[in-house]
Amino acid sequence: MKILPCTLFLLLGTVSTAYANDCTYNGNTYSSGTKIGSLVCQPDGTWK
Repeated sequence: MKILPCTLFLLLGTVSTAYANDCTYNGNTYSSGTKIGSLVCQPDGTWK
Protein backbone atom coordinates (compact mmCIF):
# COMPACT_ATOMS: atom_id res chain seq x y z
CA MET A 1 0.00 0.00 0.00
CA LYS A 2 2.95 2.37 0.48
CA ILE A 3 3.99 2.05 -3.16
CA LEU A 4 0.93 3.89 -4.52
CA PRO A 5 1.36 7.10 -2.45
CA CYS A 6 5.08 7.17 -3.22
CA THR A 7 4.45 6.71 -6.93
CA LEU A 8 1.84 9.48 -6.97
CA PHE A 9 4.15 11.82 -5.07
CA LEU A 10 7.01 11.21 -7.51
CA LEU A 11 4.74 11.60 -10.52
CA LEU A 12 3.17 14.84 -9.30
CA GLY A 13 6.54 16.22 -8.25
CA THR A 14 8.00 15.48 -11.67
CA VAL A 15 5.07 17.01 -13.53
CA SER A 16 5.02 20.18 -11.44
CA THR A 17 8.78 20.58 -11.78
CA ALA A 18 8.60 20.13 -15.53
CA TYR A 19 6.18 23.01 -15.90
CA ALA A 20 7.52 25.30 -13.19
CA ASN A 21 10.51 26.53 -15.17
CA ASP A 22 9.01 26.85 -18.62
CA CYS A 23 7.94 30.00 -20.44
CA THR A 24 5.75 30.11 -23.52
CA TYR A 25 6.39 32.52 -26.38
CA ASN A 26 4.47 32.42 -29.67
CA GLY A 27 3.30 28.87 -28.92
CA ASN A 28 6.81 27.55 -28.18
CA THR A 29 8.11 26.47 -24.78
CA TYR A 30 11.45 27.71 -23.50
CA SER A 31 13.44 26.86 -20.38
CA SER A 32 14.30 29.33 -17.64
CA GLY A 33 17.12 31.69 -18.62
CA THR A 34 16.32 31.67 -22.35
CA LYS A 35 16.71 35.09 -23.99
CA ILE A 36 14.54 36.24 -26.88
CA GLY A 37 15.34 39.79 -27.89
CA SER A 38 15.22 41.84 -24.70
CA LEU A 39 13.09 39.24 -22.86
CA VAL A 40 14.46 36.63 -20.46
CA CYS A 41 12.46 33.61 -19.27
CA GLN A 42 12.20 33.81 -15.47
CA PRO A 43 12.11 30.82 -13.08
CA ASP A 44 8.47 31.59 -12.27
CA GLY A 45 7.48 31.18 -15.95
CA THR A 46 7.18 34.86 -16.82
CA TRP A 47 9.12 36.96 -19.31
CA LYS A 48 10.97 40.09 -18.19
